[in-house]
Amino acid sequence: MHPPPEDAQPLLYTLLVFVHIFTTMTAVGLNASYAIWIVRGTNDAASLPFALHGVKVLDDYVANPCYLAGGATGALMIAMGKPVAPFLWVAIGLYVLAMALAYGIYTPLLSQQIKTLEARGVDDAEYRALARRSNQVGAAMGVLVVIILALKIFEPHLW
Repeated sequence: MHPPPEDAQPLLYTLLVFVHIFTTMTAVGLNASYAIWIVRGTNDAASLPFALHGVKVLDDYVANPCYLAGGATGALMIAMGKPVAPFLWVAIGLYVLAMALAYGIYTPLLSQQIKTLEARGVDDAEYRALARRSNQVGAAMGVLVVIILALKIFEPHLW
């Protein structure tokens, strides 16, 4: 249970915790599914455009907005008086880094990957390079998210 801070309205705080957990769980689950979509598309070139467009729609309209909602609800819980332990500051910093990678690199890279695939095909060297970079950035973001999750679950004493 996540007890509300001393001066917080209990129902509102509990609703924020629910939305925070639900939205981040949804975002992480969808992100994990991207690898499945992309592998399936890569194994069947005819399905690859559909797979990449599917990932793009999920990323733009569900996963990323859910991550933003998770960040907003986390900030609201802190504003309501939730204490911020050192592990949480680290998690917040990693969250900001992950969002910068998502919006600044991964999303534009995925758009370019789709355009290049449609214009030049799956065997094109530029497409393959974009796909490789996209996979690397996606993997890096996945590692960040797993670290954030571990920090939030284990709440380690850092200093």
